[in-house]
Amino acid sequence: MSTASQLFRRRLLVGAVAAASVWIFVTDNILSLQMINGRSMQPALNPDSNRLKRDVVVVDKLVRGALSTRLKRGDIVTFASPSDPDRCLVKRIIALPHDCVVPLSSPDSYVRIPKGQCWVEGDESFHSGDSNTFGPIPIALITARALRPVWPPSRFGARLQPLPEWKKTRIYPNGGSRLSEHRP
Repeated sequence: MSTASQLFRRRLLVGAVAAASVWIFVTDNILSLQMINGRSMQPALNPDSNRLKRDVVVVDKLVRGALSTRLKRGDIVTFASPSDPDRCLVKRIIALPHDCVVPLSSPDSYVRIPKGQCWVEGDESFHSGDSNTFGPIPIALITARALRPVWPPSRFGARLQPLPEWKKTRIYPNGGSRLSEHRP
């Protein structure tokens, strides 16, 4: 075996290891793909009720830790389930710290969101286990923010639907002055 052939193989191996290292770093810390299961985010995600068609979205992982200040109301996020940390949920941020939100289960009351937490809900409320069930979640549980679908091809690059208007009426940013009007 010639030394040129050995040198080529060595460089190829080093290049492959370097490329794999960069790929792992990027998908663990910056961007990756996430398959969306279930109906809780319809119509924004998985708009087709066919269970064989699932959206795959690009997710931004630069929203964790100190970068969580980039999150805003209406963002669709992935997070570890508060009741089962091995399960990843996908919901929409409805309210941020210091906001007040009217829970669906208790329209005559409100919940003030504590510092470091947020209120998340699925767009399809009848098929969603969300903050209406388990309350506000720690922002530290959020692992990524959904950016755009890349699968199926018919939805490639489509904008995610914004926060539904009917949900906005239940949010009082920073405690809102209208909150006193809403209380019974």
